[in-house]
Amino acid sequence: MGLAEMVEALHDARTTGKKITIAPDFDMDGISSGVLGYAGLSELGFDVELHLPDYRRGHELSSEDIAEIQAKWPGTRVLLTCDGGVNSHGGIAAARALGWTTLVTDHHEELAPGSTADITVDPCRMDETYAHTGICGAHVLYQVIEAYARVYRPEKLWEIHLLRLFAGLGTVSDVMPVLYENRQLVRDAISIARLLRVAAPKTIPNPWGGFDADPDAIDVEQSILMQLLRIEPHHPVFLRAFEGFAIVLKAFAQVGKIRDVDDLDEGFFGFYLAPAMNSPRRTGASLEPCFAVFTATGADVKLKSAHQVIESNELRKQLVIEHMEELATGEQPLAPWVYFSDAYPGMYGLLANRMMEVNGHPVVVVNRPAGSDDAVSGSGRAPGWFDIITNLEPHDGLGAIGHQQACGVRIAKAEKLGDLVAVLQEATQVARLAVGADGPSDLVLGPDADCDAGLDDLQPLFELVRRTEGLKPFGNGFTAPVVEIAIEPLGLRVDRIGSTSQHLRLVTRSGLSCLWWNVAEEKFDVLQSFVQRASRTELGTLRFTATLQLNTFRGDTRVQAVINEQITTAA
Repeated sequence: MGLAEMVEALHDARTTGKKITIAPDFDMDGISSGVLGYAGLSELGFDVELHLPDYRRGHELSSEDIAEIQAKWPGTRVLLTCDGGVNSHGGIAAARALGWTTLVTDHHEELAPGSTADITVDPCRMDETYAHTGICGAHVLYQVIEAYARVYRPEKLWEIHLLRLFAGLGTVSDVMPVLYENRQLVRDAISIARLLRVAAPKTIPNPWGGFDADPDAIDVEQSILMQLLRIEPHHPVFLRAFEGFAIVLKAFAQVGKIRDVDDLDEGFFGFYLAPAMNSPRRTGASLEPCFAVFTATGADVKLKSAHQVIESNELRKQLVIEHMEELATGEQPLAPWVYFSDAYPGMYGLLANRMMEVNGHPVVVVNRPAGSDDAVSGSGRAPGWFDIITNLEPHDGLGAIGHQQACGVRIAKAEKLGDLVAVLQEATQVARLAVGADGPSDLVLGPDADCDAGLDDLQPLFELVRRTEGLKPFGNGFTAPVVEIAIEPLGLRVDRIGSTSQHLRLVTRSGLSCLWWNVAEEKFDVLQSFVQRASRTELGTLRFTATLQLNTFRGDTRVQAVINEQITTAA
C-alpha cells in the first residue's frame, strides 16, 4: 500500500527538480537502505543527498536530524526515510513544518496513532494487506525504486536490479525469514557480490617453490561487474556503491576472512559483514566509515574506511566477552528474564541475544537504574515463537518498538521491572504450550543404538551434504538441517589449531574432521583426558550438534563437521 502514490511523488520531485534527502537508520539494514536509495535515485536522475544518522539519538528520526539536514542541504524539499520513520512523529512533524514532502519507507511495526508522513510504504502498516511482512527496510525501498524505474525509466532496470545486492544484504543482516521472495533476493545478492570479488593474485614466493596469494595486490577494477559497469556511463554515486562493496571484499580478504569464492555466501553477510558494520554503534565509534566505504571518492579512502570498520568489530568482540562475564557473575536479581548491564547501550541487543540463546526464552538487557522512579531502557530478544511487542503492549508502563523478536524496550519506572519479569515469565509459559517441545535433531550419526546411520563410511554423506548445500540460502525461517553426531573417545585425535591455538579439531577413527571454534582453552584438556581413558563400554560417546559441510584442500574434497554445541559429556 502507498507504493503507487510514492512513485508519483518521486516523479514529481524529479521532473520539478526538487532536492530529496534520504534519512536512513544506522544498522546494517539502514546502511544498505541508504546506499541503495542514494545510488539508485542518483542513477535515475534525481537530485539526492544522503544524511548520516546519529545512533546516539535512537532509531527514530528526530527533530535534530531534520535541523541537521536543513543546515547542510537547505534546498531540501522532499524527505525520504528508509528502514525507519513509521513511528517517528517528532521528526516527521519537524520536516512537515518546513514544508517538505515526507515519504516514509520502513518495515517496522506501525504503532497507534500511526504514521504522520504524507506517504508511507511499510509491509507492517496497521492497514497493510501485503502477503509477506517479513522483508527488510532495504527491500522495501528497493521495491519503490524498481517500481519507479518500471514506469518512468525502464531502460535503467538492469542497473536498478543490481541494487538487489544491498537489499539482500539487508535481508540477511536484519535476520528476515529466508522465505518466499527473500530466498531469491538473497541468492541474487550473493551472485552479484561474487561478480565483485577478485581472487588474490599469487605473487608471494613460498618455501615449497610455489607462490601464495597476495590480497594486497587485489585490483577491484578487474572484477567482472566493475568491468561491465565501466563500459557505459553511469552516475558516479552509483559506481561508488559497487566499487565500495568490492573494496569491502578486498579488506576482508586481507584479514583472511575470504579466501575462496565459496566463502562469499549468506554466512559471510550474516557473520562477518553485518556484525562489522553494526560494531560502531556497539562500541561508541564513529559511524562515518560505514557509509564512507560505499560513498567516498577514492579507493584508498574506501579501503581505509573498511579496515576501520573491521577494527571496530574486533573491539566489539572483546567487549562482548567482558560484558557477558559481567552478566554471568554480577548481581542479577531479575535473572534469567531481565539483566542489568553497564555496557554501552548499543551492546544491549547483542547481550540480550546471547542470554536468550543460553536460557532458551525471551530476555531483556537494560541499564541499572539509580532509583525506583527512574525510567529504564534496553533491548529485548526472543525466539521466533514469542512476540515481545504484542505481549508488553497491554501493560501500563511497559513498551517496545522495533521487531517482535528484536526490539528496544522501555519501562516507565524502575519499580515496574518486576512487572516486566512477570509478563515475560507468564507469556513464555503460554507461548511454549502453543508451540510444543523442541523436536529432535533431523539426523543422528554415530555408533549408538538411536543413531540413524554410522560414521564408519563417510562417502554416503558426501552426496547428502552436496545436495543440502544446493538448497541454500539458509537462515531465519529456513534453517540448515540439525545434525547430531555421536563420537567415540576411543581413537579420537584432538588437535589445537588456529593462529593462537584457540580452536579444536577432532578427527574420528573413520577420518571425519570436526572443527570446534574458540573452545580450546576450555575443552582441550577435558577431551584429552577422555581420549586417554577411553573405553567404549566405560565412557560411552560424546554428542554434539553440528553443521556438515564440504571442504576442499589441495584438490581433495571431503565432508567435515563444524560443531555448534556439546549435548552430552562422556561419563
